[in-house]
Amino acid sequence: MKQYINSHLRNAANIAFSNNGLVYFTELERGEVIKKMRLNVFSKPEVFMRLPEWISPLDNTEPRAEGLRVDHQGRLLIAESGTGKLLRITPDGRKLEVLADSYDGYRFTTVKDLAIGGGNDLFVSSPFSGTIYRIRPQEGFIGILNDDLVRVEGISVSPDGKRLVAAEPDASRVVVFDIPEELIPVESWTLVDFSPTGVEPRGLAFDDQGLLYVGLGQNKEVRVFDLEEGQQTDIFDSGDDADVLKHFENYLYVAGGKGVRRFPTE
Repeated sequence: MKQYINSHLRNAANIAFSNNGLVYFTELERGEVIKKMRLNVFSKPEVFMRLPEWISPLDNTEPRAEGLRVDHQGRLLIAESGTGKLLRITPDGRKLEVLADSYDGYRFTTVKDLAIGGGNDLFVSSPFSGTIYRIRPQEGFIGILNDDLVRVEGISVSPDGKRLVAAEPDASRVVVFDIPEELIPVESWTLVDFSPTGVEPRGLAFDDQGLLYVGLGQNKEVRVFDLEEGQQTDIFDSGDDADVLKHFENYLYVAGGKGVRRFPTE
């Protein structure tokens, strides 16, 4: 049963949750502004940060937040697509760090999503370059996860940190990487191939039990998969476009279309 959680989220394009009950989000057509508010029906948002105040345009391209995540220390991580950067900002909004913006001497092209892995690992998808970057900020390491060419957008890491799942809408498939302990690239394997139907997978999220939720964009569906069994276990109507998925405190949150909806997962 879907629930709309707050009217101020009716235009939300990206969302992320902190452990203290804050939701960060950007709005359609305003990807340069990140807002935050309490996660309840009565809260009103406030501006957390405006990216142009921190990041200069590059080649006439304005900064824009795509993927959003909050780490265990409450810092907001941002896949900034306009100039191609992985950013991290403190909870008080006063300190911004550029964790990565280039590899092997070349600047990132557009980055779309990010995921937090085990240990110190962060992952960023760059569909135009066909790359998923693996980053360890404390060590200053920036490498590549994928050995095969994948033009993925949405990414998510399993709760045990052992697998990264990636949505490749242009190829109508969802692929999986078994994350190696060594900092080496590996090939993906296909979890599900939607190409016979032309369905474009978009958003991805794991729940605490390790079930994978796949948002099918304009098809307005969410499908649920058990990776251990390698099979689909459920399918339900998402109420509107299913572009961005996040799991938080026993609910699946789905953004896309009009409003953020949530669905109980227990």
